[in-house]
Amino acid sequence: MYNYYRRESVSALEVQIKVIYMKAAIFQMNIEWEDKEKNLLKVERAAAEASQNGADVIFLPEMSLTGFSMNIKATAEADKYTVLRAQDICRKYGIAMGIGWTEQCGAKAKNCYTVLDKRGRILSTYVKIHPFSYSGEDKYFVKGEELTEYKIENTCFSTAICYDVRFPELFRGISKNRLVTAVAVPANWPQKREGHWRVLTQARAIENQLYILAVNCVGSIGGVSYSGGSCIIAPDGELVAECGNNEEIVYAGLGYDIEKLRSSFPVYNDRNVNFYKSIL
Repeated sequence: MYNYYRRESVSALEVQIKVIYMKAAIFQMNIEWEDKEKNLLKVERAAAEASQNGADVIFLPEMSLTGFSMNIKATAEADKYTVLRAQDICRKYGIAMGIGWTEQCGAKAKNCYTVLDKRGRILSTYVKIHPFSYSGEDKYFVKGEELTEYKIENTCFSTAICYDVRFPELFRGISKNRLVTAVAVPANWPQKREGHWRVLTQARAIENQLYILAVNCVGSIGGVSYSGGSCIIAPDGELVAECGNNEEIVYAGLGYDIEKLRSSFPVYNDRNVNFYKSIL
């Protein structure tokens, strides 16, 4: 059922028949504020549902079990508790997972996103490179210093977190490795800037010719309103799956022939890197 799909109309830059290498799920959560145990129950139910529906991986929002909290004394972990619990869920349901959490780091913390395979093995842990100084996040969280790459089934992924999506330089760095064809973007993106969310995630997909799996939270969480808008965007910018404004899971097969798209429309080759360096 998920081996192939066909579009009704196809432009010269699009691939008519696509092999679906894997099926991805994104879970738009109404996160219970700073309540890890209640949220773990939600995550387990979502993982079970996604597994039953044939998903290879499920991605959760940023700070999946707490919401976007800067109360690091209460939320930051020294024992990787969130990761350990997520490993059990992955093994139980045979599904890979991306989950957000915070790790103690001296007087501050790290805003982390860990991806696990279906056996619960850690594939990567990304630390948010751009703490959101507008809200004071930089006072509590250190900056990450590394990109991450990992493979799920036949798809090579990277990760960026929320505010990172405003920095196209980061995504250029990710796409420098042409093997990366999908980026998970977990977030706690507020309703008051929801218009930016769609424009920025779609732009990052188009300009780098890769999938963006943008997974937000939804509802009133810690006194902030979140409108969701989680979506999966194809390398040509097409919206292939989208959540509404409720807690839900959506799915998409990832199988765009990205190599063919990039060779037929080789915009990446026209970059003038030396010039960019001279003006930045």
